[in-house]
Amino acid sequence: MPAQSKSIPLQRRPLTTDILRRLETDPAFMVMTGDNHWIDPYTGQAVPAAQGRLEAARAHLMDSGSWRDRDPLPRMQLEIVRWRIDLMRLLPSEPRLRIFGKDGRWLNPFNGELVADIVREDGKITATTITAMARVLCTCPPAASGRLLDSQSLASKVQALGLTRSDANVGKSTDTGLSIDMEKARNVQQNMLSALPDLDGYDLAVHFTPQAGVSGDFYEVITMHSGDLMFFVGDVSGHGMQAALVVATALKTIRFLARTATSVTGLLIQFNDEIRADLLPGQFITMFAGQLDPIAGTLQCVRAGHHSGILMNLENDTVMRRVGRPGMAIGLAPSSVFANSIHVEIVQLQSGDLLVQYTDGVTEAMDTQGVEFGEAGFYSSIFRQCNGSLQELVDGVAKDVQAYVRGLLEDDLTIFAMAVIPPPEDVATSGEWDENDNDTRA
Repeated sequence: MPAQSKSIPLQRRPLTTDILRRLETDPAFMVMTGDNHWIDPYTGQAVPAAQGRLEAARAHLMDSGSWRDRDPLPRMQLEIVRWRIDLMRLLPSEPRLRIFGKDGRWLNPFNGELVADIVREDGKITATTITAMARVLCTCPPAASGRLLDSQSLASKVQALGLTRSDANVGKSTDTGLSIDMEKARNVQQNMLSALPDLDGYDLAVHFTPQAGVSGDFYEVITMHSGDLMFFVGDVSGHGMQAALVVATALKTIRFLARTATSVTGLLIQFNDEIRADLLPGQFITMFAGQLDPIAGTLQCVRAGHHSGILMNLENDTVMRRVGRPGMAIGLAPSSVFANSIHVEIVQLQSGDLLVQYTDGVTEAMDTQGVEFGEAGFYSSIFRQCNGSLQELVDGVAKDVQAYVRGLLEDDLTIFAMAVIPPPEDVATSGEWDENDNDTRA
């Protein structure tokens, strides 16, 4: 009797050659939201892609099996889905998307043109409004870059089109251009962020700039009962008020867990379980976490979906290298899965070492031509700032980024740095001192 072959569960059968090819070449299989979600071309579902589009798409299609009994949706429909997601994320914090004339026409902030038939109900932006805006943007070439016109250019458009201040309904604002509620939220968030502690033998510095009043970036530095120092640099997917609410919850959760935590990995695993319930479907947090033993000079580094840290020392043969092993972003899976994905890298720090960690608002900042600041720009900026203090270094890098984009940041900007302070020279054992001392005694 012939041996029976084991059947592969339907949803886990390998993807066909055609599907794999289309993932590489078909634009309909490459639609991505601005907060790094891939749009399933068969269902229109937004799939988190923190580890890369192809990897996320292959895993999702293998699990869902949606490709087996459906045809792909039209690309236009997928682009509308993409823009609906991005608009729902951006509208609360981006006043440039909310300019309407009294006659109901909407000012497209990507090209400065007035668009009719964008319906608001009782003056409110509804799901119908967002869908209409999405239909316009998916056929607007300037919108493909994701770069809105700056506020001054839009103000000129408003004036040229004959709209008065009351016509251009952007909501109540303060002199800073932030809504009153947004400014209050910014103040609350600023007060939540920790002051950096003083630590013998080490220097700490941070630069923190929200893109729109409140930020989806955050940092935290905690001195443990053991004397170790834990620090975290995180980035919540999305922007504006929604991401800021997650930041507030994340900071409170980290501080609570730190009371009993003994290791940075254990804390992150607990944090993953605690925070998942507070995230929207598809939302996640990337984080770089470190635990420093200041006496031994050992640093445990953990990456959860975040990019590597940069370790630099001008006195070493290897002047600059990346630190941190890749792991899964927080909130995507239960901790049983998450715990197996993260790995500690232990670094023995030396005198003069400099660790820099940052969020992607630094390297992904784009100039007017759509060219990113990039890692090369980031590294060269660090080298240019090396002669100043540590705070001047992080502020200087941020200033270089701001100059590169001409002040028009499209994302939050956070740069954290830690340096090992070289010990002062022990002149008491120098040859010159010995000689003078001998002369004096003689």
